[in-house]
Amino acid sequence: MKLRVIRTENTNPYENLAAEEYMTSNVQEDEVILFLWQNEKTVVIGKNQNPWRECNVERIKADGVRLARRMSGGGAVYHDMGNLNFTFIARDDLYDINKQTDVILLACRLLGINATKNGRNDLVIDERKFSGHAYYSSAGKNYHHGTIMVNVNDEDMPKYLRVSDAKLQSKGVASVRSRVVNLADYLPWKQTPKMVYETEVALIRAFGRTYGGETVEEAVPEIPQDLIDKYSSEEWRYGTRIAFEKEIEHRFDWGEVQVQLAMKGGNIDKCRIYSDSLETEMFGVLEGMLAGCRYDATDITNLEVPAGISDRAHEVLGLIASSID
Repeated sequence: MKLRVIRTENTNPYENLAAEEYMTSNVQEDEVILFLWQNEKTVVIGKNQNPWRECNVERIKADGVRLARRMSGGGAVYHDMGNLNFTFIARDDLYDINKQTDVILLACRLLGINATKNGRNDLVIDERKFSGHAYYSSAGKNYHHGTIMVNVNDEDMPKYLRVSDAKLQSKGVASVRSRVVNLADYLPWKQTPKMVYETEVALIRAFGRTYGGETVEEAVPEIPQDLIDKYSSEEWRYGTRIAFEKEIEHRFDWGEVQVQLAMKGGNIDKCRIYSDSLETEMFGVLEGMLAGCRYDATDITNLEVPAGISDRAHEVLGLIASSID
């Protein structure tokens, strides 16, 4: 098994996300890749999120902050040079979320910090989140990526992120800032570049120890321009909005869902579903199923969900059906 470490000084989110996808598509059977990267002032949203709901889009544009969309699910995050991103990349046989998470936790211990896992995809220190994770899989190739807040400017976060009251209440906190914490609060070094560097060193050491092998550091491969163009395009970043007549919102224990329906007569003409769920493919499938369906509770409930799609799809269909008078 090869343990490849790839670090980059590139801080362009579109190029970094493209590199992440390219390395995932080309990962070999006998290797695990640890990709370490940073973005300069960027808001990154999950694959199925509505940027106008999750972010202050006008403020982002005015302040020159980049907006990016990733392939994985989950919620919106703010990156600056005080944040360190990691990505574990492997094929099915070597892809192990628990083991990969153990690398992050061991790195924290090597830094003298006692961190623990909390909830579906968060790592915390003293019950405050410093690292959120998300996941992507396609054709037996996978990545597990996330943020590590080393010394993020937490005063900027609420300027650009909009977190619903329902989500904050579900976490038992009053604001985004009260929910998160930086590693800097527990580290002796005062300069962000040194803290980020030392965190990278700890992660690489933990990677080798957890997997029981020698790590080899390599350069980022050359990334096809069309992949970079995809991530930088407005179509990918903002998505397609529809003129909707009906909107349904609900927070499940696995994530928030916002359903928009455009009607034509007694049928659903178009559907858009937004969510911060870690699910990735389910919502696009549901949109296709609902387009053209009669706006009737029985018809919607009886729609046949394709094999391989999460059972949570039935919960979303039930939500829509229950909203019909």
